Amino acid sequence: MRILITGFEPYWDYHENSSWEVAKILSSYKSEAFEIVTEQMPVSFSHVADALHKAIANHNPDLIILLGQSGGSEKIKLERFALNLMDAKICDNDGYCPDEELIYEDKPAALRTSLPIKKLCSAIENQDIKVKISNSCGLYVCNRFYYEALLACSNNPSMNAIFIHLPFYEDQPSAKPSKPRLNLTDMVKAVLILINELYDKERTN
Repeated sequence: MRILITGFEPYWDYHENSSWEVAKILSSYKSEAFEIVTEQMPVSFSHVADALHKAIANHNPDLIILLGQSGGSEKIKLERFALNLMDAKICDNDGYCPDEELIYEDKPAALRTSLPIKKLCSAIENQDIKVKISNSCGLYVCNRFYYEALLACSNNPSMNAIFIHLPFYEDQPSAKPSKPRLNLTDMVKAVLILINELYDKERTN
């Protein structure tokens, strides 16, 4: 099983991005059961889709794990849906601020991951890691990216995707001191638990 894990570049006032910090750690993880490849994605409504399609073409993954930063969240969030809508209170790294714009005029209003999200959440929670299911990925670049990934999966039944929002990490320099944080070890562990759950499921099918 080949797994593509993506994280985002820094954006706005954040000079680090917890999603990319976790992806970098996972890039060195070795397993005989599965192969992990990682790619950094742009915080850009206009360019993130092309970056995803290029990564899929280069790596031909069975599973795509999209990581994003959710500053202010106390828990890791497993995202269930992506919406066909873009709206931003802060501009992306290109200076673009969409205002209630559709991603595609002729595509569904929402797409949902086909992965067993409740089971995955329980497996992570059972290891005493703070995690929850989220039904809103927001309307920023994360959602735009997730929608594109789920759309790609709908055209390729052998490929699955899930988006995971991560809190700030402990000692993240540019995060406000008052914001909740989670240690990088737990965030990396959560992703590996999810991968192993899905690998075990695939192996027994």
